[in-house]
Amino acid sequence: MTPAWRNCWTGSQGSPRPGDLCWRLSHVCLSSYPLWLTKHHPTPGVISFTLKLSGLIAATEDGFRMLQERSILDLAFNHQHWHEAGLWEDPCIRISWIQGLRSMLQHSKALSFFVQADFTLPLLQLQTDASLFVVSAANQMLAHILLFFQPTSPAGFNGVDKKHGDGKTTRASIADIEHSGIPMETSQDYTTVVTAILEYLKESLVPKENTGLHQSLQILKLLALLLAQARPSLRDKLLQTVAGSLEELATAGYSQLTLPLMDIILAAHSSSSTDGCVPDQRVTHLLSSMLKMDKPSDLIHAAAAFLRRGNQDTVHSAQAVRILLLPLHIITGQTLLGTNTAVEEHQFSVVEQLKTKTPCISMICVCLTNTPQITLTPPDVLPCPPVLIVTAVLSLLRICSGDSSSLSTGCAEVFRNVIGSGKVQKCALEALMGLSSSPGVKDKLTEVFTVLIQYLNNPDLDPTVLHKSYQALVKWMSVCKDLSLITHQLRQDLSEVVKKRVCDMRWEVRDSTVEFVGKLASVVSSAEEPCDAPEAFLGGCCSTPLLREALQDPESYVRASAISALAQTLAHSWQQGAALTQEQTDIVSRLLEILSQDTEGFARRAVVQYFITWFSSHSSHTSPSSSPSSSSSLLMNSVSSVLSLGSVDLDWEVKVHTLGAG
Repeated sequence: MTPAWRNCWTGSQGSPRPGDLCWRLSHVCLSSYPLWLTKHHPTPGVISFTLKLSGLIAATEDGFRMLQERSILDLAFNHQHWHEAGLWEDPCIRISWIQGLRSMLQHSKALSFFVQADFTLPLLQLQTDASLFVVSAANQMLAHILLFFQPTSPAGFNGVDKKHGDGKTTRASIADIEHSGIPMETSQDYTTVVTAILEYLKESLVPKENTGLHQSLQILKLLALLLAQARPSLRDKLLQTVAGSLEELATAGYSQLTLPLMDIILAAHSSSSTDGCVPDQRVTHLLSSMLKMDKPSDLIHAAAAFLRRGNQDTVHSAQAVRILLLPLHIITGQTLLGTNTAVEEHQFSVVEQLKTKTPCISMICVCLTNTPQITLTPPDVLPCPPVLIVTAVLSLLRICSGDSSSLSTGCAEVFRNVIGSGKVQKCALEALMGLSSSPGVKDKLTEVFTVLIQYLNNPDLDPTVLHKSYQALVKWMSVCKDLSLITHQLRQDLSEVVKKRVCDMRWEVRDSTVEFVGKLASVVSSAEEPCDAPEAFLGGCCSTPLLREALQDPESYVRASAISALAQTLAHSWQQGAALTQEQTDIVSRLLEILSQDTEGFARRAVVQYFITWFSSHSSHTSPSSSPSSSSSLLMNSVSSVLSLGSVDLDWEVKVHTLGAG
């Protein structure tokens, strides 16, 4: 198939236009379609193709008129005919019928055809189709009709009430409609479709039984899309129609529908605020209902969804923040809710839910995930200082590790559900990283270091939790420019942990440790405290020998991480043009050996990146006339070996990086 034909069939360059070769050829083919159909029994594939092509051509008024004159549209889109022929059962036919109609519905004549053919009912019936692809296409089709043809004037469309500033409503007049530039016929057709669709949404939104939840979910997705893009007149009509059903859903307690419901409410809330209006009272009422749900897990998820949207609604924001802090408040015993007692009505049900392990872990993780954002809320919304939230997260980390000193406060019945929970530990460590930049929390640096070093010392710690602990250490150090706040004893403890963990039996632990040493070098060199190497921070622990030893590690990931860490560790001396040492010479010899002999691509790639980093640092900071005893002379002597080895490497990444550096 030639590109011109392909563009015609796929519509990749828009719909065919009169005068185009493909338009004329399509005209000829489709003109003979009715006669051909009566003499042959086309396959579903041919019918599917015809439906899509008809829709593409009918997308222009000229094409639509041409197909109408030959009764092609009536024949092609007659779903009853395909029913009787036994072809409608094929989902390929149903989805092509929808796609063809959607392509066609780009002008008022197509909308009139859609209404007169009474296609609204079969389209609504396809909302419950057995094929998810058909359901999705039908959903998108409904959204297209409602949004594409909605009137631009705030006067609304025929049959829709106009809203006035005094709260009164009147019917939109014919003069209003004509003034908005919408043909009267189009307005009537649109009103007919809107009325049918909204009635269907209202009746089908609340499931008759649990088996109908999937249909409700699809309708909620459609409503969220509509409310986010609808203009005021359509949005008002939507809310007026479905508000009662949404309220019923909100109080019914369908957990699967909590987040989709919040999507709808927040879409309506945001769109009305964008228009400069006071949020619709129906939306505000729905939002209040969602933040008073009886089921604790649903309540927590609803509050999190509201907070993530960043709404400026102070009242509901304060309520959502307190709901999210409630589980952490209960478990740790920290006073996070202030003097406001608005959420006390939920405390009993939340405690009972926390006593069951699965919902307990889920709710705690949702709470932890949102703590960094909570600390950034305005003071009149936040019920406690951010530093108190950091204290609560540290208490939770101690509880998870079984620290007996932290078990004296909080809810003892909940402790057993979080002790040893890797999921809660990882969420808490991620929260701790996010909280590092919160206002007024730097005074907690010593306590943060103490807890994290305790974690790193735990021999039974999961490798992924250990990795998160290292990341949290680096994060807190990076935001604390005055590293002198970290005591000598803590540095000594960290040094002992690093020396122990770099020899761990598990390669993941060794890998995380050498990676940490490299990142530590970057943080220390950028801090205000003058340090030439991480040794100055690690209490005298020589990091370079540790990393050189890791170059011999049997695991290629560890070797690669050690090479990257060495580059970060030595970068400071490269930039200073320091004198050449025997240690640097030995490192270069070992790296060239890895590049020529290592069987794993990870380590060889890291070697090339090492020399690229070194060369970049040399070019930026070192004068052209360098001493033969300087590190830059060693670099220049090594470049030819790196280029010759890397350019013939069998690993394509090694080769690409080498050639790029050359």
